[in-house]
Amino acid sequence: MARRIQPIFDRIFAAFEANDPRIGGRQGFVKSLQDSYKRKKSLTARQKQALLNIEALLDGPMPTVDTAMETRLTTLSSRAKAAGDKWAHDFAESLLDSVRGGKSLSSRQVETLVKVEARHTDASVTERQNWEANFTPEMREKMQVVARYYRASGQFYRSIVDKVLSDSDFVPSHHQWRKLVENKYAQKVLSSTFSEAKYGVGQLVAYRSGAKRIVNGNLVSVFGEKRLAKGFIVAVGAHPVVSAANDSKVYTVLFIGDTAPTLVEERFLKKAKA
Repeated sequence: MARRIQPIFDRIFAAFEANDPRIGGRQGFVKSLQDSYKRKKSLTARQKQALLNIEALLDGPMPTVDTAMETRLTTLSSRAKAAGDKWAHDFAESLLDSVRGGKSLSSRQVETLVKVEARHTDASVTERQNWEANFTPEMREKMQVVARYYRASGQFYRSIVDKVLSDSDFVPSHHQWRKLVENKYAQKVLSSTFSEAKYGVGQLVAYRSGAKRIVNGNLVSVFGEKRLAKGFIVAVGAHPVVSAANDSKVYTVLFIGDTAPTLVEERFLKKAKA
């Protein structure tokens, strides 16, 4: 008589809940089998055999676990999670699955482990606590400027950017700060945002050769007679910086003959004669 499938799933998921090392690292695969079973009300012969093979592991002996390495990795995982170091946390959890399954780490894995642990020593934990206590409003302002830039570009650091812009009390780890704010692109955004403006409100300006204007957050080349237009600056820095480039502070310019102002970066403007 064919065995019912659901009790097999129940037994395996109970083992996952108990962190049974004999089937560590297989939860995602079993979940995909269960999802398929719920949709189709059955499994293919190959899927059922794969499920039975995993269940059979639960009837085998418990693996011999290197408890010292397990403790070491558990400590790293906990500290990395507290520090917001997702990569290190995931790395430690992956190695934990292997160690709890009775496997030994390769020399390459141990080498990487040592490097990652160096980021999460007792001294690093103390440093992180001091960092959080000394995170200033000025630092938060810089972080938010950079986060808005990356949100507009929509390409990098989405997870950390979401936290910065959704939680006004969020304090990043030092690692996250360096990654988000201290890279060369962010530094150019900050320099352009906080640097002294070269032009003032009411000043007459014109486009430089090869100029571009900002349309819907993107740079668009200026063509034809528009390149010769002159206009007056009506606002400085009212729009966030959109380019990680030198002199990219944004000016709001009302060009003569236009009914609506145009956003132009500093590097594309020059003084004009009346």
